[in-house]
Amino acid sequence: MAKKQLAIIGNGPSRDIYLNKGFKGDVCICNIPQIDVPYDYISIVDRKAMDYIHNNNLKFNKPILTTPQLQKEIQKYNIKTDGCFTRKLMNSAATAAFYFATTNEYDMIWLFGCNALWSETTTSSQDELIPRPKRQSNLHNQWRGHWKTVWETGKNFIIVYPYGETPEDYGKNVVWYTSKERN
Repeated sequence: MAKKQLAIIGNGPSRDIYLNKGFKGDVCICNIPQIDVPYDYISIVDRKAMDYIHNNNLKFNKPILTTPQLQKEIQKYNIKTDGCFTRKLMNSAATAAFYFATTNEYDMIWLFGCNALWSETTTSSQDELIPRPKRQSNLHNQWRGHWKTVWETGKNFIIVYPYGETPEDYGKNVVWYTSKERN
């Protein structure tokens, strides 16, 4: 039987690598969709993203997965959400990865656009829509600490990264796939 796969597309500069991979499986996009690809889920754990959706009257035909707390906070917005994330891991990609890894629906989870996993880059395409204060210089290490919880699920992960970057060792269940494209 074919393995069921999921791609999680983060908001880092390398997310565009996904466009050229011909991925076969379900797709979860993080935060407000800014990349033109078919997707099955949206992962949002940030109140500012929900405010942006409300203030700009955006509508999506796919479920927005979030935490029960955020779902309750934005209830008055009348945004269709599923408060299925029982654990928030600091960002949408890590939270979604943990959720999907623990539901056992997918055999393999691919990660695109998660630059902080191999570099100090914590910029996000969402910054174009939602201005944020300058990020802490060690934010990538904080995010990696939360990703450790994801790796510990034992699920198989593939991190797709640009050619020329150096991968980190996150354990036997985390494989690195280099793209021939540069960031």
